[in-house]
Amino acid sequence: MENYKRTIDYVQNPFIKELTYNSVPMSSFGKIHFYEVKRIFIALYVFSIVFIIAMIIHIIRNRNNKLAEKLIKSLNSSVNIMAVIFVSVFAGAVTDFSKAFYLFHKLFFRNDYWIFDPKIDPIINALPEELFEMEFMLIIGVLIIFTIIIKILNYKLKKRKSGFIFKR
Repeated sequence: MENYKRTIDYVQNPFIKELTYNSVPMSSFGKIHFYEVKRIFIALYVFSIVFIIAMIIHIIRNRNNKLAEKLIKSLNSSVNIMAVIFVSVFAGAVTDFSKAFYLFHKLFFRNDYWIFDPKIDPIINALPEELFEMEFMLIIGVLIIFTIIIKILNYKLKKRKSGFIFKR
């Protein structure tokens, strides 16, 4: 578990430069794969920070212009596209997670270093495919819930606006 924690800390922390284990060996292919995973995490962090900054700027620039409505409308248009992607990916993973897991790795990695041999890289025993399946389902589930919330807020906003127009 200590080595599992070291792995998670390494891929998530941009300031940890090298992955080392106390009690298990690691191949050069394993090191390369975890470095590639780290790059994906860092890219996601950068994307998230840029998105948050853009949202803060958007909020500040439009604070007097019915911000909530504009924000919901902006999110709603992008959520339409994302909903299709999330549901499609979720359906594929539910149907055959092993195939989805394989396709994910083929899409995001240019090599087969993600295929670990437990004799050479025993850390893989702490990272079974079932763990990734549970984490994947949780992430996609949260994204689908977020999408549904945005759609509900947009529906209520449209309903409220049409009610005001109808009363005039």
